[in-house]
Amino acid sequence: MRKTIMAVLTAGAVLAGTAAPVSAGQTKPRPTEPSLVGSAKTYRPEGDDVRFTFDAHGLGPDARGTFRVSHYLGAEGGWFAGDIDCLIVGGRTAVVTGVITASSLPEFIGVRRGMTVFDDGRRDRVGYSWVLDPGSTESVPKCLSSAPFEWVESGDFKAVEWLPIQGPRRS
Repeated sequence: MRKTIMAVLTAGAVLAGTAAPVSAGQTKPRPTEPSLVGSAKTYRPEGDDVRFTFDAHGLGPDARGTFRVSHYLGAEGGWFAGDIDCLIVGGRTAVVTGVITASSLPEFIGVRRGMTVFDDGRRDRVGYSWVLDPGSTESVPKCLSSAPFEWVESGDFKAVEWLPIQGPRRS
């Protein structure tokens, strides 16, 4: 019995020593604001090339940054880009909105779109407010989007949570 306990303790000590990604004395810096950064291509079995890029920083309506979305099937499709006007990050999920400032489809300039990212390492997901009505030129309210329903095929997003208050401690 004693040999079993010692073997388990030794294995635990070895694993604990090798699992630490930061060397002793170093701590991971705490973020000073929420952010959503990265680029990715969604999985589309039909061959569509759908891509999202975000560089968003800041909390709520004080957020700033840019976004770009493109959707092509062969030579057909379009793109739009704009300025971020809201970012909320909770855990690994980020909701961002922004107003389109440039587009291959001029009717979308000035429209606010919402996008959601679930940051799950290399298995990220993304959603967007126009899923049910892609041709709509109606703006969504700030900080509003859909569930992240599309799978990322390549690329990566990084959502960093930061809130001015700390949540409850979990044991």
